[in-house]
Amino acid sequence: MAAGFAAVIYLLVKYIVLKRDDPTRWGLITGPFWFFLVACVLTMSIIYKGSPQLKLDSMSDGKTAAAILLTGLVVALLSIIFWLPYVRAKVVKKDYTIRIYHFFYGPFLWNRPAPEDAGEIGKQAVSDYRIRAYQEGDVVENSIHLYGNAVSTAEQAPISETPGIDSGSGKEKLPPTDDAEATNTILQESKLEKEVEITQRELVGAWILPKNLWIILRHRAFPFVWKMLTHGSAVDIHALQSGETGTKDGERMRKIYERAKQYPNETEHLFSFMQVMTACTASFAHGANDLSNAIGPFSVIYYTWKNGVPAGKNSNVEVWMLVYGAAALVLGLATYGYNIMAVLGNRITLHSPSRGFCMELGASITVILASQYGIPVSTSMCITGATIGVSLCNGDIKSTNWRAIGWIYCGWILTIIITATASACLLAIVINAPRLN
Repeated sequence: MAAGFAAVIYLLVKYIVLKRDDPTRWGLITGPFWFFLVACVLTMSIIYKGSPQLKLDSMSDGKTAAAILLTGLVVALLSIIFWLPYVRAKVVKKDYTIRIYHFFYGPFLWNRPAPEDAGEIGKQAVSDYRIRAYQEGDVVENSIHLYGNAVSTAEQAPISETPGIDSGSGKEKLPPTDDAEATNTILQESKLEKEVEITQRELVGAWILPKNLWIILRHRAFPFVWKMLTHGSAVDIHALQSGETGTKDGERMRKIYERAKQYPNETEHLFSFMQVMTACTASFAHGANDLSNAIGPFSVIYYTWKNGVPAGKNSNVEVWMLVYGAAALVLGLATYGYNIMAVLGNRITLHSPSRGFCMELGASITVILASQYGIPVSTSMCITGATIGVSLCNGDIKSTNWRAIGWIYCGWILTIIITATASACLLAIVINAPRLN
């Protein structure tokens, strides 16, 4: 289901915007519509998956439809007033003096003159979302990333005319780079790791001495724990996409990425704003769906323990439980969530803001519809299916890492077998444990 929804959305984006002669212009024209669509889906998610105490799902069909459409129209109108002038000045005019707070200037940015040298310097104002060298059919606009190395290129030049590329051999002539800079590692070094090494202190005498215990606690144990907890915030997920340079696996991923077409950075930059909203939608669906899997049983256990009677269908859930569950979800995401991102975001296919926008939106629609019809789904499985659906729209079956997908499916199947066996064994132990009477 998620693959189907994501594929339909991506095909619309692909043929309405990305494959046009001027994709950036079409991205600006259709931008408000995408904002309208995402806002409607997010509103549906809030109404159908929101807190039962708000009783939003008890509204009449007419009020529900009106709330969804009006919210989408308001967001689309706000995008025309504020987002459109901002991205036009940054992407089209190449105004490198634009700052994030200029977003609130809205219509006043339409006639804002760009600096005289904006054409050249302004190119750097737009992020480069590419991770590999250009190939036949790619459009060159800013700079290219070949496993982390940026190389300047000519604007709107085809691959055969791009400076620094040998059209005869098809190989790119890269400037000399330092080996340390050219090598990407799977896990980026945490900034605190060097600090931990710097703050090492020598132990004099037995380690049990108070002075040595303080050194161990202050300069070794605490930095290690802190680095372990904050390592996830220092990992560059985007850098992980190209894999480890010089390895067999990195070479295999490079061949997979080469099968997918890269689109202009200016156009991809437009979808990076929309992807923020789809990420909010996916996050809401993830919290409303997956968090209940943990808090539901926990609330039943707590209610039964507190009141001495079995919990009913409409038993109240303590607010502190929801806060605890949300905090645990965010903490897990911040510390070790990068492992999941590295797989779903890097190991299946080539990613970009336009593709991520379609994947997240397709998965969110699936979760909302499934919740309405009582179909048990997992948001993680939905985003995996959406990723596969978008990947298949590349037109090349080899642009999908089927080996990684096979491991993901094995993980899902083994999870059922292992957890079922473990829970059965634990219950058997409890039931057959010796009793006092």
